[in-house]
Amino acid sequence: MKFKFILILSILTTSSLLIHGQSLSLHYNGEDVSNGEISIGGSASASEYKAIFIITNVSDAAVAVKAKKTVRADIEGSYNTFCLGSCFPPETVESPDSHVIGAGESTGSDEFYMQFYPEGNSGDAQIAYEVFVADNPDDKVTVTVNIAIWPTSITLNNNEIGVKAYPNPVAGQAFYVEYSLPSNLSNAKLSLYNLLGVRVYEQAVSGKNGTIEVPVHQLPKGIYLYSVNADGAKSKAKRIMVK
Repeated sequence: MKFKFILILSILTTSSLLIHGQSLSLHYNGEDVSNGEISIGGSASASEYKAIFIITNVSDAAVAVKAKKTVRADIEGSYNTFCLGSCFPPETVESPDSHVIGAGESTGSDEFYMQFYPEGNSGDAQIAYEVFVADNPDDKVTVTVNIAIWPTSITLNNNEIGVKAYPNPVAGQAFYVEYSLPSNLSNAKLSLYNLLGVRVYEQAVSGKNGTIEVPVHQLPKGIYLYSVNADGAKSKAKRIMVK
């Protein structure tokens, strides 16, 4: 009797795992980003930015999948699209047709991807994408795309220092700060502070404009503030998240 009880419990547990298990995984640039985040971006002068994802069916049966997007933050004047087998216009939130992936198989590099078109506009955007089994929407995998678009050129007032950091949040070894100084300022430096006001990094800035690489691999995860100071003038402190 005890053996039968254990056997039944084992069958029920296995069935539960099959029902509630995740059939899909997502990869970006060779890394598993299932239920995670990535960061892309660049200058507003670019015509588009593209992120290609590979969907893998990790189950032992073919599945028909669909995808949908949720725009959490957008850049005014820009637009975005996504493709799953077919490509859809910007207003499409959920793919109208399902896409079949065989057991243990993966999509190709031209099957599931998103595109972001800045149209000359700058700022930060965030779009979440969800891929799910068409007849079981709870069987799903998600990825959040953080998009940082900085101006082609920074327009300044007389003593205004322009700064823009990307990617934000930072998921890699470093982030980059694009800066521009007014002609009457020099002797500049970039400073990075934690939220307690402790300076954790500092670097001299040479030239009136350019891009600085700021390493973060030794910093704890969290939110930091960065600014550029020159001859007593200081840029507005801005936030950046290190993940």
